[in-house]
Order: sequence, then C-alpha cells, then structure tokens
Amino acid sequence: MNSNVLAIPLLVPLIGALILVMLNKQVRLSRNIALFVLMVSFISSLVMLIYVTTHKPIVLDFGGWEAPFGIQYVGDSLSLLLVTTTYFVVFMIVLFGFGRGEKRASRYYLLSFILFLTTGVVGAFLTADIFNLYVMFEIMLLASFVLVTLGQSVEQLRASIIYVVLNIIGSWVFLVGIALLYRRIGSLNFTHVAMRIHEMDDPNAVHLIAMSFIVAFGAKAALVLFMWLPKAYAVLNTELAALFASLMTKVGAYALIRFVTLIFNQSDRVVDPLLVVMASITMLIGATGTIAYKDIKKIAAYHVILSIGFVVLGLSTHTLNGINGAIFYLFNDIVVKALLFFVMGTIVYTTGYRQYRHLKGLAQREPWLGVAFIVVTLAIGGVPPLSGFPGKLLIFLGALESQHYVGLILMIVTSLVGMYSLFRVFFYMYAGQQEVNQESDYKPIKRIRKRVVGFMTGIVLIIGLCAPLVMKVTTSATSENLDVESYVKAVNPDLEEGHK
Repeated sequence: MNSNVLAIPLLVPLIGALILVMLNKQVRLSRNIALFVLMVSFISSLVMLIYVTTHKPIVLDFGGWEAPFGIQYVGDSLSLLLVTTTYFVVFMIVLFGFGRGEKRASRYYLLSFILFLTTGVVGAFLTADIFNLYVMFEIMLLASFVLVTLGQSVEQLRASIIYVVLNIIGSWVFLVGIALLYRRIGSLNFTHVAMRIHEMDDPNAVHLIAMSFIVAFGAKAALVLFMWLPKAYAVLNTELAALFASLMTKVGAYALIRFVTLIFNQSDRVVDPLLVVMASITMLIGATGTIAYKDIKKIAAYHVILSIGFVVLGLSTHTLNGINGAIFYLFNDIVVKALLFFVMGTIVYTTGYRQYRHLKGLAQREPWLGVAFIVVTLAIGGVPPLSGFPGKLLIFLGALESQHYVGLILMIVTSLVGMYSLFRVFFYMYAGQQEVNQESDYKPIKRIRKRVVGFMTGIVLIIGLCAPLVMKVTTSATSENLDVESYVKAVNPDLEEGHK
C-alpha cells in the first residue's frame, strides 16, 4: 500500500475544518460536509487497519526526510485501531446533532473546532516523533479550550479554569521531558529513541525522563490529577461531553502505552510499581465519585476516571495479557463512554433535571432509554458477553501474572461500585413512582437521536460478541510494541542497519 494514504486521515478533516469556517452560516450544508469528511476518514482508516493487521505498518516520511531527521508518521495496529474508532465516534456525535442549539453551534464554528480537535487526536495517534506528539497535543488542547468555553455559561467558564491550568502544567512537564530526552539521546523519533535509550549508562537519568513523561501524560489522562475533569464534563452539552469523554483522556492513555512498552520497557522495576500505585489511586477516586454525587453527568464523568485506572493497571503488569487488555479496554471505552454520555445527556435534555431523584417515572415516557442504559451499565461493569468483559478479563490475568494483587482487588471492587452507581440511577428512574413530573413536562427527543443511541447500543453488543476478531488486532498491537527489535525492523529497517 502506498504510504501517502496515511495522510488522508490527517488532511481530510483539516481541510474540512477550514472549509466549514467559510460556510458557518449554512447550517445544514456544514453538517453534511462534516459528516462526509468523517465518513471518508473512517473508511480510509478502516481499510488501512485491515491492511496492517495482515501485512506490515504503513510508514510516511514527510518531505522525503527519513528517520531520524524528518517527521515520521506510522500506521500500525495500535494507532490505526484508535484512529478508526475515533472517526466512528466523532461521526456519531455529529450525526447526533446539537438539537435546538444547531444554529448557535454553527455561529460559533463548533463543527470546525470539532474537526480541528479530531485532527489533533488522530495526529497524536499516528505520529512517530515525540516533539510532533507535543504539537498534536497542543492542537487538540487549543481546540478543546475553545469548545469548553465558547458560547456557554458562566459555570462552564469557571469549570474550564482548572482544565486549562492543569493541562498547561502537563504540557510544560511534557516539554521538560522532551528536552531531557533529546539532551541524552540526540533524537526524538520513537524507534531511534527505543534503540538508543538502552545504551545510556545512567539508569537514574532514564528513570527521571520516564517520570516526567508519566506525569505529563497522566495529567492529560486524568490519572490521579483528575480535578479538571468532572466539573468541565458536567457542564458541557451532550455532544461535547460525549466528545471529550470518548477522546480527551484516551490520548494520554495511548501515549502512556506507547512510551512504557516501546521506549521505557527496561525501566519496569521503577515504572511499573509507580503505575500500579497511580492506577489504584485513580480507581479509588473514580469509584468514590460515582457514588458520592446525585448529578448523573458527574457520575458519568467519574466513570471516565475509573476506566483510566483500569487501563493503566493493565499497562503496569507489563505482560502480554495485561497490555492486550489495556489496549482492548481503551478501544472499547471510546465507544462505551460516548454512549454513556449520549444516554445521560438525553435524559437531562428530555426531563430538564440532572439530579436523579427528580427523574422518577421516566420509563413511562421513554422506555427505550432503559435498554440502552442497561447495556452500557453491564458493558462498563465488564459483564459477559458485553464489550467490557474481554478487556477486564485480560487485565485480570495480567495482574495475576505480575502479582499485582492489591490492584486486582481494587479493580474488582471498584467495578462493582461503578455498576452499583449506575444501577442505583436506573432503578430510581425506571422503578420509582412518578411524583411531580407530568408527561407534558418532557421535551420531545428527535428521531435521529433515538436512532444514534440505538445504533451505538448495538455496536457495544457487537463488540462483545465479536471480541475474538477485535482481539486479533489488539494482540498484534501488543506484540508489536513489546518486541522493540521487530518493531524497529518493520518501521525503520534502514535505521536498524545503520545502528548496527
């Protein structure tokens, strides 16, 4: 396959975002163009994913400059799996629409900024250069800063302050890590750094560099440093909350997986115990938040934090099963969290309430939401045969192999707590007796939104039933990143020969 096709998922949404800036007054046309752009990007990414799982990674050297001197993009099983899932979820979010705020969304260029954010996310997944990863993080974060604050309430503006400050600090720590790494290695290409970092004769310097990247990516993934997430997500509208929940923390988790497996795999005696502790704290924070609040959007936000703890626990095991489970769960969580926020946002929209104690009798009006709610609850809890089960099972096996028993127990306990928090909401809304709300008080839900929720519910079921097929991709991704020599040979064989 021609390597230039790897530019399609990057250039198409970027060009689409620029076009939508000029067409912002034409609401329907702008939405259709955005959907077309996302569909083209999704199909191209899916075709490339199928190719790399049966052949080899796709490598694109921009400007003809080969590694380690030029900017390189690599489409392997891990990156293309996440890119494909990203475009699918963003497509569903745009299709879901902005309801009565459609015209306001167009006036504030929200579709353009959504495509800019998606470009940054996809660029972060595909880049094989550490400094370019930083650039893509900044593109993503700048677009997200606008989406968090633009045209919204004072409450949202206040919530965004913590979000902005912590992400700026994370970016600064990221730059420090890049500077330290370049000073020692003299390169920022993933494969080149993976080859040369083992030659460093100062293990303390390697550990310091690893710590800086873990802190930077942990801040962006809401790993321990979670303060920015619940308030920011809770005040976003349904579409933007689903966008942030499905993508923003996942990029930081992806970066952790890539760096820990490919670059810092020899520092496992220091990195892995630290990751276990951070994952355990994050799981406790997430589980506590899910039962501490009565605001259903905050409950959903803390489930985002809880899922990051599961992913990092799998990564900390440094085993084939554990990392495979982390990748599977990360992929699945992009879809599941989008569905969770669709369901929660739809409930808030139709009833006008965020406190679940006011939602009694909702089943009499929208019983179809109960089906979606149960499916997403069981998927989050990891109940077989739904999509959350394979990832958690692999993480469970990895934790047993690495003897991370405390983390394993916490994963089981917090999973049950998370399920309890959602079932509590479900029974309150669907088994409670209607008191104050009258049928006329409910806002009608658009048919397209019902179809999107129904389709996403079906996808969650399909992922669970087709788990062996998905696991072939995640296993390939895990094997590639754990075997540094094979990865270098597949991506930059000339670089390996020159090194020898």
